[in-house]
Order: sequence, then structure tokens, then C-alpha cells
Amino acid sequence: MKKILFILIVGCITLSTSICSAQAEKDTLWFDANWNASAKNQASYFRPQPAKKGNGFVWTDYYLSGAKQMDAISLDETEEIFDGSVTWYYENGNVMQTVNYKKGVLVGERKNYHESGPLKSQYYYKNALIDGSWVGYYENSKLSESGTYTKGQREGAWKEYHKNGKLKGEGKYKNGKKIGTWKMYYYDGKSEDE
Repeated sequence: MKKILFILIVGCITLSTSICSAQAEKDTLWFDANWNASAKNQASYFRPQPAKKGNGFVWTDYYLSGAKQMDAISLDETEEIFDGSVTWYYENGNVMQTVNYKKGVLVGERKNYHESGPLKSQYYYKNALIDGSWVGYYENSKLSESGTYTKGQREGAWKEYHKNGKLKGEGKYKNGKKIGTWKMYYYDGKSEDE
């Protein structure tokens, strides 16, 4: 009798797990390498059915390996109307980038990271356009370039650096284009004019 009861319990648990797994599989969204909806066998990424949270939906995307690819809150269950901080990850688990949105519009700080972990660039958005200070870094954490954006265009003084941290070049931008004479420097820091 105990054996029959045990077999029935194990059978019910197995059936229940199979049904839940089939339902979860059905509710999973699959995407190809270009983030187009696809069949599971052609997918590079997947997203479990977004869960309702407050006024939005929690979106968590994954690589096929099971590593997390993105965390976000969208104001819509099926459309990318992000609200708040969105974080993307490399497959190795390191943060790829963090970005802020307000009702689907890019606002505030954005940070990009090298796959090995160090900060790659940091800049700011205003009304979905890059606006304000912009800095870039090499993987060794040395500054690669710095300057300012105005309404999505490079503007004013900019500096570029060699991987050793020494100044590579400096000059000005206007409406996103280099203007005037740019002063350039060799890897040892000496001016090309010397």
C-alpha cells in the first residue's frame, strides 16, 4: 500500500512539474541574434513572460546559456517603454552598460563597461540626446578621450589620449565636426610640432 501511495505521489509531482515546465516554455519569448522574434531552435536569447510590478512589467532577458543579459522595467508588457535604470550584462556576468529612461526616453547618466569589467565610457542624456560631459577609458582604465556634447553633437574643446595616458591630441568641435588646428602628440608626449 505504501509503495502504491509513493508511486502515485511521485507520478503527480512529475506530471505537475511537466505541466508547469510546458506552460513556462509556452510563455517564454525567443529572439535571434538581431533581437527579432524567433523559434527556440534559432534563438540566441530568451525572455520569460514579463511579470507585473507596480505600473510596469519586469523584463529579464537571458543568453541561451542561462546567464542574465538584461534587467529592466517596461511600462508595457510587449513594447520597450523602459522606465528607470536598465542594466545589460555580458555573458560572463559582468555589467555591459547601465542606462536611465523616463517613460521610454533616455535621460541622465549612461555608463558602458569593457567586458573585463573596467569603465569604458560615461556620459549623460537630456531629451534622448547626449548632452554634457563625455569621458572614455581604455581597458587599462587610462583616459582615452574627453569633451562635451551639446544636443547630441560634440562641441567645444576635446582631448584624446594614448593608452599610456599621455595626451595624443587636442582641439575643438563645432556641430560634431573637428574645426581649426588640432595639436597632436607622439606616444612619449612630445608635440608633433617640436
